[in-house]
Amino acid sequence: MRTGSSVASKGPLVLADACGADLVQVHLSAPQQWRDPIVRADAAELRTSGRVGAVHAPYLVNPASATEAVRDKSWHSLQVQLDASASVGAAGLVVHAGQAGPKGTLEEATERWLEGITRLRGDVPLLIENTATGQAAPGRHLESWIALVQAVRAEATGVQIGVCLDTCHAFAGDPAAAADPTGWVTEVRERLGGIDLLHVNDSKDEGGAGRDRHEALGDGKMGDALAAMVIAARAPAAVLETPGDDERRAADLAFLDEVARDVVTA
Repeated sequence: MRTGSSVASKGPLVLADACGADLVQVHLSAPQQWRDPIVRADAAELRTSGRVGAVHAPYLVNPASATEAVRDKSWHSLQVQLDASASVGAAGLVVHAGQAGPKGTLEEATERWLEGITRLRGDVPLLIENTATGQAAPGRHLESWIALVQAVRAEATGVQIGVCLDTCHAFAGDPAAAADPTGWVTEVRERLGGIDLLHVNDSKDEGGAGRDRHEALGDGKMGDALAAMVIAARAPAAVLETPGDDERRAADLAFLDEVARDVVTA
């Protein structure tokens, strides 16, 4: 299992080397804005490095939104992000499963995904990530997340659909994951044919709290559940999204690399 970290967009390989990361995850545009990616001067360097484990789509992207304008912006953003991800040689584009809002339903959330997924074209896989919060959020609990990925895969014609599992989101979002982390992750892996990417984060909150607050590895509430999830996932790649400076990130990577010795990748 290759390991790495989410890093800032400017000089990502230099930042990775500073903390000892093999892989990087980057944003190619402002994560909290509807801005398209710009052409990067280092695109060729990133592409040939083979170290861009993932690009993360802007956090505003929500294909399940009850608001049509948000859905339209989301599908546009995903297309331009897929194109930009290919230019830097990314192994995948991560997007949150989203939510239908306080008055919506899981069924409506999935239907909205299916209405737009056929718009997308690209050679970079779209990795749907589980989530920890939200009303009518199809990525929050085991069955609804699996059902969403399966439905989107069946409908998608121009892009491959993969899976990104976030350990904090699973633990804090679904009480079942906190109660049986190995079983929960194993079921995801077996029913979806594997997990393409792990986001490895501890949780500031207790299991099932419904809050998305990442913590440095070993400093949160997950305890042994964290290593259990990493081992059970059998993923080919894992990246940190933990808080802290380079020194702390290097310590988290050392922790992750120790756990990774027990991982048998699918």
